[in-house]
Amino acid sequence: MVVLGVILARAGSKGLPDKCVRNLHGQPVITYTFAHAKQSRKLSGVVLSTDSEPAKELARGAGIEVIDRPKELATDRARVDSVARHAATVWEQRYGRRVQAVVLLYGNIPIRSEGVIDRAVEHLIQSGADSVRTVATASKQHPDWLHRLEGDRMTQFRVNAIYRRQDLEPLYYHDGAVVVVTRDALFSASEVGEDGQAFLGQDRRAIVQRSDECVDIDEVIDLRLAEAMLDAELKDDVTDEEESVGCAVRIGGRFVGRGQPCFIVAEAGGNHNGSVSTALQMIDEAADAGADAIKFQVFRAEDLVTNDAPTAEYQRPSSSGATERSLTQREMLSGLELRPVDFARIRDRCEQRRILFLATPFGIRDVDVLVDLNVIAFKVASTDLTNRPLLEALATARRPVILSTGASTSEEIHRAVDDLRGMGVGNRLILLHCVSCYPTPLENVNLRAIAALHRAFQVPCGLSDHTVSVQTGAWAVALGACVLEKHFTLDPTSKGPDHAMSLSPSQMREYVLNVRAVEKALGGGRLGMIDEEAEVRAVAGKSVVSATFIPSGTRLTRELLTIKRPGGGIVPRDLSKLIGRVSVAFIPSDTVLSWDMVR
Repeated sequence: MVVLGVILARAGSKGLPDKCVRNLHGQPVITYTFAHAKQSRKLSGVVLSTDSEPAKELARGAGIEVIDRPKELATDRARVDSVARHAATVWEQRYGRRVQAVVLLYGNIPIRSEGVIDRAVEHLIQSGADSVRTVATASKQHPDWLHRLEGDRMTQFRVNAIYRRQDLEPLYYHDGAVVVVTRDALFSASEVGEDGQAFLGQDRRAIVQRSDECVDIDEVIDLRLAEAMLDAELKDDVTDEEESVGCAVRIGGRFVGRGQPCFIVAEAGGNHNGSVSTALQMIDEAADAGADAIKFQVFRAEDLVTNDAPTAEYQRPSSSGATERSLTQREMLSGLELRPVDFARIRDRCEQRRILFLATPFGIRDVDVLVDLNVIAFKVASTDLTNRPLLEALATARRPVILSTGASTSEEIHRAVDDLRGMGVGNRLILLHCVSCYPTPLENVNLRAIAALHRAFQVPCGLSDHTVSVQTGAWAVALGACVLEKHFTLDPTSKGPDHAMSLSPSQMREYVLNVRAVEKALGGGRLGMIDEEAEVRAVAGKSVVSATFIPSGTRLTRELLTIKRPGGGIVPRDLSKLIGRVSVAFIPSDTVLSWDMVR
């Protein structure tokens, strides 16, 4: 189904001038809608219809196609369906494709619930309706609680005696987040007279949302509300469960943090050697090995390195034969590139195998590719820890960020964390201790740095493991690592820069098993006896025992008592409490005492 997303933004606004390009939490309001549209997997294309030059510039910078809105459609009296028909017609003429549905996205809405665009499109398809809109429940603005005023005299809008909110008839208002209409409904409305709602067709459906899942900015108070919601990080949909696990970060359906199972990432990197079929096989092997996620690298060699940039020493033996000249970085990396369509297949295979798809972008264009692929989290290579433009692009994408700290000074790490927190990434940040040495000798791993990172920044921390050991991950978990990243290949003897320092599938399975074994051994840290200790406690524990026979009515002295196995009687700690008490019956020698034997 060809579905066109049309972002609507007009230069003029009576309520809040230039509202679409106003700053909100460090970025223009309309850029949030750009991100929402680019995250959708149901849109065949996205355009911005506007007469605002600043909005056009922002759209082009975000890779959003611009359609100039004619003057007659840029007034406050122009109907939205007329604007949508114009945009759809222009797009159809440009691409020679017929649109089947149009998604209207208002550029002044910075907060939408995740995935709501695709849910609305899917609902339209499944229901066969003419239109689908997002709605929220009317509450304090319910018609039964509204009044007309004649001077200051109040008259009920609808006569009623309702005073409890739960007794109000359920009514809903369009919150503005999404409108999806079929082409037939949209274009047939042009033949209808003054009915401004005709483009919604006869069969109009709804998706119900909470009122806090969308903010429509028309006035200054709306802008302040959006700021408050972003400050409170409601945009991340923090749940009670998430708060209960402290500083954990949610990646997909997983919480990553202390007290949670370690999040193990199989680093595929470029070990697919540019073959998508090899990449798909790696996904299968990583899933079978028990990894939680598999990570790839997204780059274009010509954008990443200069033409004559040399390779690192560890890359040279496997990047060229003994009789060949050493490859440049660009030559080496060019053979490891995959196309966006390849990554779409990779993402789909990950979904099939129930292993999470992660990726490292090396440039802003790569971030856009991954947003289009709906990647759930970004990994940042150590070499980009100081790359502020890339960090800004990642912050705009509003996903968890896993940042490696290899080959970085302490000052650089602090500055990067401060920058990301200032960009609103603070509660979505994970840090990985990393030694950028390939492979890393065990004496240089410095695993205690994991705890040092956590103490310094109070975020989940882990290890980007460049050793060739299958044990280091388990050791790191014992020292508090919440995340592990480990290079992985189908064949460590393959030709390529990272194969020799990567684990084979069988080694990856062993690596994961070692981690899970240590997690079991670590336990939850709760003090106290477990059920399995009860038998030993009873057999090997000790009790106060009679050292000789004790006649009835005897006042107990220390000489009459001793301490022996088994347990279950009066514990030795209470021996002194028995001294001076009187036996209430004859107690044979070598008898475990109980409190009912004395008074």
